[in-house]
Amino acid sequence: MSDKIMPAMRRVDQNDPTLTYLLMCEPPTTVEKDDPHFGMTYITDDGPALKRICDSIGENAYLQDVCFDAPLGLSNMVARSTYFAGLKRNTSIHSLGLSRCELSEGVGHEVLKAFKENNKHLTKFALWRCMIRDGGTRALSSTLTRCTYLKEISLSSCRIDDVIVANLVQSVRGNRHLKRLDLQDNIIKRAGCESLVTLLQDPNCNLVTLDLNNNMIDNDGATIMADGLSNNHKLEGVCLDGNDDISASGWNAFFRVLSNPSSINATYFSNHTLCRIASFGSVKVAGSRLYDEDGLIPSRLLSLIELNGIGDDNNLVARQKILDCHFSGDFNMEPFVESNMEMKVFSHVLGWVGRSSDSLSHSAMFNLLQKMPTLCAVAPPIRGFVKTHQSDDNIVLGHQYEHRSAGVKSRLGAIFGPFWRLKKMKPFGKKCPVYIVDQITRLGK
Repeated sequence: MSDKIMPAMRRVDQNDPTLTYLLMCEPPTTVEKDDPHFGMTYITDDGPALKRICDSIGENAYLQDVCFDAPLGLSNMVARSTYFAGLKRNTSIHSLGLSRCELSEGVGHEVLKAFKENNKHLTKFALWRCMIRDGGTRALSSTLTRCTYLKEISLSSCRIDDVIVANLVQSVRGNRHLKRLDLQDNIIKRAGCESLVTLLQDPNCNLVTLDLNNNMIDNDGATIMADGLSNNHKLEGVCLDGNDDISASGWNAFFRVLSNPSSINATYFSNHTLCRIASFGSVKVAGSRLYDEDGLIPSRLLSLIELNGIGDDNNLVARQKILDCHFSGDFNMEPFVESNMEMKVFSHVLGWVGRSSDSLSHSAMFNLLQKMPTLCAVAPPIRGFVKTHQSDDNIVLGHQYEHRSAGVKSRLGAIFGPFWRLKKMKPFGKKCPVYIVDQITRLGK
């Protein structure tokens, strides 16, 4: 046994507080890691030796991350529950990994059984290039159903298909702690997307990231995923790059979800949370702008994704989308003009449109005032008897005199009157009242 293996076993036995990550693999291995927190030991056909290391793990209080790398050819002689019983006693391991394991039998199956009974401390679970079939699907689903404190699940390069996805969704449904689900490099298609959407629409689902990179998702699958996000305001990232069958029509399905143009109300209640649509392998950050180096994702979609990620204030994002979608270019002002909107509400509208000093607000305010020139109309001049203070000769009696200064004041008052009333009412603060959006929407119908 090598010099690197014996120290690792000894450190586990002695409950070394500096050993937090343990890799158990089949010899020989090319793994090299110069890290004082890392240790490595071998899995062989020596059952008693395996039982000893698992028993030591059970008593260890400092291990946090354990990975079993057991190729499918490893003998089943060591696949006995008694050898892995020590794993059921450990309370320090937060992250469990299985690599190149068979889940229907062998080492992988026994490890799943052990952590099915002992899992309250487990927050991260990962599979890589494991064989999931028949009994393996049942073993995985059964364990994940019991692991209700998991925050991250990664099942990559395991040839997971739509049937396995359906079982997986049922296993994690109701897990309020789950934040990240990584299913990249599998063979998920349209039916798998339908299963995942049912999870995203579950009110108990708190997923923040869903990675579907490098699967077999086409335009129909992308559309299903986009529609599933219409009422989900928790997911921040869904990675769909690497699915070569997604073309422009598939990506375009996300436009309506991110900025629904059918009405102001629809735009206001669009998805303002999704701020990542691909992994950074193909969509990178250039300065403060996102761009797709392969040119597959429409730039306008990337702009909306970037807009969603500018901050935590979704009302600000919604405001910018409304201005861009409904108050830019040659927009229709007839509903506002013909409806005789109450000045109290219209003052809110003016204040909301011109609240910030960005060019989008300036452009929208200019278009608004240009379409409604009565806002800047000059009031009729004041006529009356005016007495000057120069001399009696300059007193004009019985002569109507146009008070030009009053006309100027009327003009300024007409322009700034709504804003003065707006200041006194102190509308919005940082939010747009829904009732105002509703009224604007009704006027636009």
